[in-house]
Amino acid sequence: MIALYVNGRVNLDAGLLDIETAVLCLDGVDSALVVVELPSGKTITVGGGPSRVVAEVAENDTDRWCVVDPLRPEGKVELVLDGQLVDAPARLCVEKTSALKRSARLS
Repeated sequence: MIALYVNGRVNLDAGLLDIETAVLCLDGVDSALVVVELPSGKTITVGGGPSRVVAEVAENDTDRWCVVDPLRPEGKVELVLDGQLVDAPARLCVEKTSALKRSARLS
């Protein structure tokens, strides 16, 4: 069973299309965080929007990987993550489609 958490709602029977739709709908205002819990125990978190997001795969509380864009320059990008405006490192701010592709490979 895959659990999908979006905007305070949970879908305990989420499919790939549900997850993709939730990530593509991230706008940084009304929808800014998607959390996916996989049967393996891994968690995929994608937050931000509207065009760039931060994506992380967590195997447990200490083993975490973040999708990185090595071509982005140093600096910061303002994103809304979990309702808070943050200055995220530019290298961690990727296109939504990149977050979907890379997170799927890491999971």
